[in-house]
Amino acid sequence: MIKGACYVRVSTDNQLENYSIEEQTDRLKAYCKAKDIHIVKFYTDGGYSGGNLNRPALQQMLTDIDHGIIDLVVVYKLDRLSRSQKDTLTLIEDRFLTRNVDFISINENFDTSTPFGRAMIGILSVFAQLEKDQITERFTMGRIGRAKNGYFHGGGNAYDYIDGNLVVNQYEALQVQELYNRFIKGYSVYDCWRYMQQKYTTKYGGWNSETLVRNVLKNELYIGKVKFKGAVYQGNHQAIIQEDVFQQVQNIFNGSRRADNTFRRSPFKASTLLSSLVYCGKCGARFHGEHGNYSCYSRTK
Repeated sequence: MIKGACYVRVSTDNQLENYSIEEQTDRLKAYCKAKDIHIVKFYTDGGYSGGNLNRPALQQMLTDIDHGIIDLVVVYKLDRLSRSQKDTLTLIEDRFLTRNVDFISINENFDTSTPFGRAMIGILSVFAQLEKDQITERFTMGRIGRAKNGYFHGGGNAYDYIDGNLVVNQYEALQVQELYNRFIKGYSVYDCWRYMQQKYTTKYGGWNSETLVRNVLKNELYIGKVKFKGAVYQGNHQAIIQEDVFQQVQNIFNGSRRADNTFRRSPFKASTLLSSLVYCGKCGARFHGEHGNYSCYSRTK
């Protein structure tokens, strides 16, 4: 008796289709019974995309194939195995057939034990790839459409994402506003980062890097704009930073000193006489002036 493995998959996008786990399982059982195939195991991936092979049940089935306990893999439909043309052919040709394991898709009514079935595998996998690309294209077009209508996908510092809309988080909006004001007063990105890190926490944990500070200072989201795929659109959410303030910050970044590459490597602003000129005699780190006191960067000379 042929030892068969039945692979079942349903993704979130397909939950409403007639490819439910129960439907696939019932049809696979009936097919194997009619063909006198002994089902070794059902391998079920619920809620996993067919666009990649990072699926636990699929990986377990491949391991069992390597151990030689499976003669045949049966699926309800070809795209249940994979929606990627490359992955489909890799699985069938490199993982199944090289280990003398045949493959059957009952919906398309072919199997790899026949020359015609092997030819059809390549043809149908092309259409599976086409469908996947069309889904991706429709998804991207939908996101572009939302951006043009002023909607942002996700939250961010100062906003919560509620029912598809950005809603101001007053506590975090206050932090962003204070950061902008502090930067305009002449404090460096590093100084702003240390200040925000010591004073505030956010819903993401805190101000964990200078990069976060720089990104917040350059984000059009806070002036009521939405940016997607390089284009900027007018958003539907409430702005928390005035446009003239935002532009003033961008002008500072675009200034000769801040635009220089050395600024990114050393976010240091010479606001006092000895800044960048004095080094610690013990550790060799650079000193900078702040609030009338000298302190030491954790950066070596």
